[in-house]
Amino acid sequence: MKKLNILATFLIALGVSSCDMDKTPYNALEESTYMNTINDFSSARIGLYSYYRSITTGGYILTSEIQGDDFNATAGFSNTYGNAYRWDFQPTDGNIESIWSVYYTHIARANYFIDSYNKILNSENDFSEDEIAAIGAYAAEAYFTRAYDYLTLAGYFCKGYDAATAETDLGLPLQLTYAPTSDASKYPGRSSLKATYEQIMNDIKAAEGLVNPELILSSSQNPINYISADVVTALKARAALQMKDYTTAAAAATSLIEKGNYPLINDATAYNDLWNYDEGSEIIWKIYLSPDELGSATGTTFWGQYKEDDQSLQTMDYIPSQALVDLYDENDIRFGTFFAPFTLTVSTGAQGDIYVFNKYPGNPELYASISVDSHYTNYPKPFRIAEQYLIAAEAYANSDLGKASHYLNTLKASRIAGYEANAYNNATTFMTALQDERHRELVGEGFRIVDLKRWGLGVNRGNAPQDPNLVLYPGSDVTTALNKAADDFRMVWPIPKSETDANPQLKGQQNPGY
Repeated sequence: MKKLNILATFLIALGVSSCDMDKTPYNALEESTYMNTINDFSSARIGLYSYYRSITTGGYILTSEIQGDDFNATAGFSNTYGNAYRWDFQPTDGNIESIWSVYYTHIARANYFIDSYNKILNSENDFSEDEIAAIGAYAAEAYFTRAYDYLTLAGYFCKGYDAATAETDLGLPLQLTYAPTSDASKYPGRSSLKATYEQIMNDIKAAEGLVNPELILSSSQNPINYISADVVTALKARAALQMKDYTTAAAAATSLIEKGNYPLINDATAYNDLWNYDEGSEIIWKIYLSPDELGSATGTTFWGQYKEDDQSLQTMDYIPSQALVDLYDENDIRFGTFFAPFTLTVSTGAQGDIYVFNKYPGNPELYASISVDSHYTNYPKPFRIAEQYLIAAEAYANSDLGKASHYLNTLKASRIAGYEANAYNNATTFMTALQDERHRELVGEGFRIVDLKRWGLGVNRGNAPQDPNLVLYPGSDVTTALNKAADDFRMVWPIPKSETDANPQLKGQQNPGY
């Protein structure tokens, strides 16, 4: 990787917010004077968590969503995520470069933490057994973080996992120690995709063996905001599904479901509270925010700048396609939560009644005490039990259609009033239903392109705008009528040019087509 002081220059590109990062640059810390006390580890942990406020909001999840098939740019939109929307992004794309850089900077923080923990284990020190156990619990969060980051990067920058070709398919450059250097000959080249996923699963296994929030949480800290054994298991299920290890995925997902600690919501008001007030029984992990420690206002992309005096003047960059709106049953409690009626006037003067995507409406607890620019900020919820039902259903699809149907029907019954269970007896029919349900539940959360890639599907927007007069160039093959095959090279993002320029080991390792 590039030196961390270079990587850090990209931190503002997608709205990274971290009071911790405003202090001494991370790579300026001296190894000989840092991480020598339990308080050093406790303080350094803040840096690990601070990044999650950013990488679970804004452009980090929306760049891939806008690349997908669910949203149409409005006439006169600001060109935010425009390259992804038009599918004309290049290795110089700023959003893609920022995602790569910030994730690798986060990985460097995790590496430093893990290195410091291993140094304690492998040398004489003055820590007590209880302190070493606590530091191990902190290290679990670092191992989890490295796995989470590499998994996310692999989903965007690598081909979909295929066990038959994973040994030769290109994975990610794996940096597993904190070793900032100006010697470019020491930068890592890309590993195989198999090695990338093996590292992800090894880190998850390390986190499983060490995670113990009870050792490190104070009575004032809400456990839901921290990495727990259940959060690690949820990541394991997600990673296993992404690499099509269906046995592991099913075991991990069903273990969380069978605990019964995260009951599905079947009430419209409670489901709305899940997304409006970020409270509900389904949340496995919720990222901590406060008025002075925020992520990006994700909902601004769909609602536009908040106009306190006249909200009718708001102009959003993207509105849902009619195809997305039509995906929901009239009795589906998600519909009233995810979509809000609105009369939109665009820069051409055209006006029409549409539905706005409202999954990120802004939590009043936050925007009551901050600037109007952040009215559409919600607490990120990276893991919810609904995803685990979908993972279990997909994992069982080819081995036990009865179990697969059970998990899919259970989720659908919680979302659709009066739903009658479907006795699926055909794997193809089931997979279509599963794909539609995953689409409905996880829309706008950053999963869509990775899901389509795993299923061997492309992106087809179907030329289905809610109102052709309100969208940018209706009918164009780079807007509403975009149709890309599963093997289109832009289903895999390019390694940023800044990275290939700085790292000679990446020569000849750019993704095809760029």
